[in-house]
Amino acid sequence: MSDLAHAVDQVFRAGGILVRDFSMDYREQQHRYAMSVAEWLDGKTVAVSMLEGETGIGKSLAYLLPVAIHIAMKPGKCRCLISTYTVHLMHQLKSDANVINRVLDALDLRPVTIVTRLGRSQYVSAGRVLSLAERTADARCKERLLGWYDLVTRRYGEHVYTKYGTGPESLSAIESLESSVSLTEHCSREDARWYLSDCEAATKADIVLTSHTVTMLFARGVSIFGSDASMPFTHVVADEADRIADAAESIFRLRSSPTRIARIITEIGNTQNWKKADIKAACQALTELQVVLDELGLLYHEKTCVLTKELPLNAGARFHAVAEMARVRLKPLAKSISADNEVQYEKLTAIIGLYKSIKKTLGDKSRASCIAWSPVHRKGSIATDNPFAALNFSTYLRGIGDYQPPVSVLLTSGTLAVSGKHGRERFTPIRSTLGIKDPDVKFVGQFAPGDYGRIAFVLAGAVAKPFYACRDGEDAPYNPDWLGYTARMLAACTDQGATLCLCPSFLEVEELRSLLEHRHDIGFHQAGTRLDVLIRQLQAGDIRSIVTPSAWEGVSIRGPGGAQLLKNIMVTRIPVQPPSAVMESTFIAGYLEQGRSRQMAIRVLYSRVRERALRKFKQGLIGRGIRDSGDCITAYCADPRIGPGRQHNLTGVIPERFMHSFTHAAYFESEACSPPPRRVQEIVAWL
Repeated sequence: MSDLAHAVDQVFRAGGILVRDFSMDYREQQHRYAMSVAEWLDGKTVAVSMLEGETGIGKSLAYLLPVAIHIAMKPGKCRCLISTYTVHLMHQLKSDANVINRVLDALDLRPVTIVTRLGRSQYVSAGRVLSLAERTADARCKERLLGWYDLVTRRYGEHVYTKYGTGPESLSAIESLESSVSLTEHCSREDARWYLSDCEAATKADIVLTSHTVTMLFARGVSIFGSDASMPFTHVVADEADRIADAAESIFRLRSSPTRIARIITEIGNTQNWKKADIKAACQALTELQVVLDELGLLYHEKTCVLTKELPLNAGARFHAVAEMARVRLKPLAKSISADNEVQYEKLTAIIGLYKSIKKTLGDKSRASCIAWSPVHRKGSIATDNPFAALNFSTYLRGIGDYQPPVSVLLTSGTLAVSGKHGRERFTPIRSTLGIKDPDVKFVGQFAPGDYGRIAFVLAGAVAKPFYACRDGEDAPYNPDWLGYTARMLAACTDQGATLCLCPSFLEVEELRSLLEHRHDIGFHQAGTRLDVLIRQLQAGDIRSIVTPSAWEGVSIRGPGGAQLLKNIMVTRIPVQPPSAVMESTFIAGYLEQGRSRQMAIRVLYSRVRERALRKFKQGLIGRGIRDSGDCITAYCADPRIGPGRQHNLTGVIPERFMHSFTHAAYFESEACSPPPRRVQEIVAWL
């Protein structure tokens, strides 16, 4: 046993440091997971470890502590980048720093430094907080904002992040609070001092906590973690690794309408240091570009988007000429933007976004760009996407430029895979998505608590499917019989106790609301409103249920003192999110360029869609209900395609410890009455 493995064993074993000095319970799976991390850290060559750790094993400490011990044993030789998808998890890891260093002290090792490196928008702008306070009429909100401003200007702490302001009830009345107070690239250096301080600290810290978005930007060669003199990372840990692809793709997803940008330029031109001649020239160029896009919409009247490189020769030449003129005319405006008026920040960002979209469309031949049209008015816009963006993650194994040598990578998550397979084969989908070769994977493992929570399942009985039969990609009207059945299931859950009902879309929430308008004890989360307001109403007992598409992950609804509050979790159906026309077109184009078939591209794309939907389903149905070892819930599902022996038997999705309960589930039956037929347009893709 190596020195590292021995030290990790001292910490996690029965009667070890965590049990003896911190009164924590011994967890066998946490111990095994930590020893697997130590084995990965002890490796002499660059290697990938893929460890799936379900909720309840104590995964965060099980990788954070071995990493810290390894760094403390090799001062000046090792650094680790830890990447997460949610800011909440990042802050949770930062809060563990005190425990980490107390454990290191018990091992007679030096302390390690742990800092966060978030994006600029996650930090508070003191100036914007003050400006918002001055504009706010509500006395309680004004007082709270002024107090927040005072904290940010005086000292560092959790209050320097935008998330700090979303908790207090006194600020719940402020719409879009985080975007209203977040730091922008146009804020002064004084306003950005905590952000800049974290950036500087990240160049030297032993452990840097950051987001998947920042991690993927770094993988693309964006200098984020300091100068070339900064010590490079030796290890990367990606928690919530199943969301790396989402973060990578979001970086490239842009859609901009020339007409809208021209209106913004005309509206705010007088507030910027722009010449009138430049404003006029830019608006004329954008108007001409919009005309070309709309004319192409008539040419492709049966499509919602088309790849720019597939345009006919003459049409393509005209588009590129007009787009190039728009780029030239926009450049002096985009390069001289100032945002002294913070209210205009979103509009100014939109101008920059269109400029970058056009520039990338014309200059990046490796990216498939599209012209997309709104379905009703056929107004054109420029859209870019990159469904293969996550492949760049593999650059960590090869080295990034001259400043970051190859590093060993640990991929971990509670839902790293949703397959009934075991061993290396189980993780093939995520490995392929991230561009990692099979020989690079040296360690794999699955870790699940043997006894953590209780779930009783209630599945859909004899009821029609959610949608009328139709081909993928066509308008799919809801089946009114299924909607009525789902509403009755929701009402029954609500009568039994506190319920969280998860839907795939706000559209579905609205459909259920229209059937249950008389139920004032059910809170329906509507688009543009804040979920935390409904959560507080549920905690206060003002309502008994919440229906939302926004709580599949990253939300924990607990009672006083962290006690269990929810009695039921209900899922209406698996949350399939079909790819957009732009995503599908660019994905197929990428496969065709590699000499593969269109059929293969579609098969792989929809396999990804299905896997993401099942992963989200697991996080919602299991992860929202079981948050503590003593939790006991009833899980309802209104989709008749889900269950043992049905289209979706959820093998590999339902944790093994709950499979007996799932295979012996009860079935919800109700009187066969239906609401009047309603036709609702929604795109679906079922495999």
